[in-house]
Amino acid sequence: MPAESSPIPAADLVIVGAGAKAAGIATKVHVLNNLGHGPISVTIVEGTEPAASWLGLNGMTSGEEPLAVTPIKDIGFPYQSFREFGEAGDALDAGTIDFSWQRYMISRRRYARWIDAGSPSVRHRDYGEYLRWVLAKATDGIRLLHGQVTEVSLDEERRWQVEVASSEGSFRCAGGALVLTGPGTHRAFPHEPSVASRVFHCDSRRSDFAHLPEDRPCDVAVVGGGESALSCVMFLRGFRPQARFTIYTPMLPLSRGESFLENRVFSNPDEVEWEALDPETRRDFVKHSDRGVFDPPSLSAIAYDDRCRFVTGRVTDVGAGSGEAVRLEYTAPGGEAGSEHEYVVNCTGFDLLAQLRNLFGPELRDEIESRVGPLWEGARGVEVPIGRNLELRGMEPRLQIPGLAGLSQGPGFANLGALGLLSNRVLRPLLPGLGGAPPAHSSELPDQSLSIE
Repeated sequence: MPAESSPIPAADLVIVGAGAKAAGIATKVHVLNNLGHGPISVTIVEGTEPAASWLGLNGMTSGEEPLAVTPIKDIGFPYQSFREFGEAGDALDAGTIDFSWQRYMISRRRYARWIDAGSPSVRHRDYGEYLRWVLAKATDGIRLLHGQVTEVSLDEERRWQVEVASSEGSFRCAGGALVLTGPGTHRAFPHEPSVASRVFHCDSRRSDFAHLPEDRPCDVAVVGGGESALSCVMFLRGFRPQARFTIYTPMLPLSRGESFLENRVFSNPDEVEWEALDPETRRDFVKHSDRGVFDPPSLSAIAYDDRCRFVTGRVTDVGAGSGEAVRLEYTAPGGEAGSEHEYVVNCTGFDLLAQLRNLFGPELRDEIESRVGPLWEGARGVEVPIGRNLELRGMEPRLQIPGLAGLSQGPGFANLGALGLLSNRVLRPLLPGLGGAPPAHSSELPDQSLSIE
């Protein structure tokens, strides 16, 4: 513990990151406390400022990108709290309505205009402002701290201890359970050291991309087939209008389906008995509806842009090309191939486990593996066992990682698909006296690790 560290009152829950998931949880805690089901206390630790990634203040996103889902799927959606809390859930949903997208737009006197315009897609920046509004209103039992989490440990009372560094010094906060939000750190992208200055990644800052020439066309390779890749292209098209883009995707480009049958799986995975489905069925659904797909509004924006082209192939090597070029080796449907570009952006995704490895010391990492099985050095694509409350199965005190729950518990937990359901699942262990019970089959499934491509 640093000498200058000062204690913060312990909370029931510590959340790392003040984004959409934290806003949803904070809202439910505020309402539960107001309804007399508390007291529940939550500490949220944010390294920059609330909703920074949505506002264009963190990473490559400018905040101008269109939101992939309708904002009507707000922090309370799908408003079916009775499934977790029985009859108490109806009052909980009624209180959460005060934090809805509709109430936010009404408070800004923009609701009628938005409806009359056909409820158009909104920007990431607009959604970020909504999240800031939510976090400013959800105050009962909520403490928001600004600082960078540097280390996580367990104390003698088996509580999580979170060390935080801020501009005003360092401090420590404790909690009975820990929720990790955010995308994690960008996946490793091995490349020759000689081309490092021309290789960027998912969370490169906009100032890094200032190295791309502004006064002439340049050739940029974007490696990845999901939202990170599309966000990169959308941002760089505006940032460097003369640039040309080649997007390398490991499979044919797909757009996200938005039918009722698909959407209901995001909203309520219990309706299709998600946990009872065989691993291959779950894996295929996630792959084709969430991972490795582009949202239709963004895809339509580049559909007829001659500056953008797609190449189907998996990049296997990045090295020096002729002159100052970067050479990509990739496996295409027709065999091995190669091409050269001036710059490369790694948009192959983020790794939440890498973030945990950085925060947890060796002893804690060993203890976690002794409880949940091999975790830290597993092959890429191995899904960790996540329980119904979005917790790492077998670990006490609870370590809840919603971003890793998509395959085990339902695809909506890894994104914005069901923030209200996510918050209910996270908070359920704190409210054992409220009604409602999980489906019988959920407790009968054996713990298992699932593998995805």
